Amino acid sequence: MTSPTPQSSPQPPDGGWGWMVVVGAFIVSGCTAGIFRSLGVFFLTFSRQFQASSAETAWITSILMSVTYFLSPVGTALASTIGFRPTVMLGGVLSAAGYIISGFATRMFHLYLGIGCLTGLGYALTLSPAMAIVGQYFTKRRALANSLTLLGSSVTSMSFPPLFQYLMDEYGLKGALLIIGGIMLNMVVAGALIRPLEAYSDRKVENGHRKVGKNRMNGSDTVLETDTTKKWSAAAMDFLKTFWAQMDFKVMKIPAVALFLTSMFIVSFCLIVPPLYIVPRAKYLEIEDYTAASLLSVISIADMVSRLAVGAIPDNSRFGRLDQFGLGLCLLGISNLLSPLAKTYPALVAYAIAHGVFYGAFIPISLTCLAELVGPKRLPSAIGILMSVQGFASLSGPPFAGWLFDETKSYDATFLQAGAGFLLAGLLPFLLRLRKKRPTDTSGTVTDMGDTEKAETGILLVPARETSV
Repeated sequence: MTSPTPQSSPQPPDGGWGWMVVVGAFIVSGCTAGIFRSLGVFFLTFSRQFQASSAETAWITSILMSVTYFLSPVGTALASTIGFRPTVMLGGVLSAAGYIISGFATRMFHLYLGIGCLTGLGYALTLSPAMAIVGQYFTKRRALANSLTLLGSSVTSMSFPPLFQYLMDEYGLKGALLIIGGIMLNMVVAGALIRPLEAYSDRKVENGHRKVGKNRMNGSDTVLETDTTKKWSAAAMDFLKTFWAQMDFKVMKIPAVALFLTSMFIVSFCLIVPPLYIVPRAKYLEIEDYTAASLLSVISIADMVSRLAVGAIPDNSRFGRLDQFGLGLCLLGISNLLSPLAKTYPALVAYAIAHGVFYGAFIPISLTCLAELVGPKRLPSAIGILMSVQGFASLSGPPFAGWLFDETKSYDATFLQAGAGFLLAGLLPFLLRLRKKRPTDTSGTVTDMGDTEKAETGILLVPARETSV
């Protein structure tokens, strides 16, 4: 591979050290998204120990997800300024600190600050940069790389629920949170595996000839000199400029992108509800603690198999990734709408399998769809905007579901609400097909097919007149 010139961007290797970057992102995904889906084990324990309602307890996960998503653009901007590696390692330390501090909580508010805010900030500094660097290392194999990366959350979601239940039984809530804090330090190791794409392409980095942040999301291993106030001021200004430059809100003016973001907003409102409430619902149906926790493992096993299958599906021009995304969400919504019929453990296992399969079918495709809609150059900015949208939605979703239970005294309403949201979000992407096939005259010609152009990955999605925005 030829070394890039100063004027050209490094070419994605579609392999090589990229697979080690995938390993690092796999660990990050497991320690972040995997925890999101495993906190349901602690739900009743938090509620009973701090004498809180379901809505109040749900704010822990809600704040954690919201801070993670909403501050993700800060993570990508910081990664552009000081490098991906130190950003991810810093996030790992903050994530561990949040759980360790929460181990000494005496009020629910302390959990909001520890797990919710501090750990959420740590997750924001790890998850978004890890996803962005994987997207830069791969083009043709991006769907497979994303599937393997997000597989980390499936593996940890499969093993963490029974582990967390065991830790609570053996060491109590405080001991369990302290041990989880130690587990989070693995993200520091994961950060060490992340090598900036520019360093991979050109090993002979000329010191002093690169300005921090000028390489967008290509990263930099430049070490900031801490003994000079001028260096710190320049770095801070560069960070702010990079942060604002990467928030390319103009991509939201593209109809296909706006529709996709609307769909993801609805998804995020409901996304964590089933994993958060399935264990409390099982215990409400008088199912034993470890057996109830195993339902999360069943979801994760089905999720893992589904993600691997989706990553191996070849591209199809007639039924593209966005269509697969919508279909997966529709099936996920239907399975949740039917979940109140599950009253026994075997029935709950059947629901968990269906939920895991359809959940794993759309999650890895979502990043691929976003890359196809905006192209690789705008992908880091689009990821930041997407996660900010998800942050707003996830802030209110779990507490609203908890409020439904407090009012109805039944978990059926929470799952029905999630199912309706998934179904609606899945139907929105199919509007693009209607838009492209809408006739303009009696001859039956297609409206937008004449003035549509291929995105950088070759998928017909956005009007030509709007791609210059």
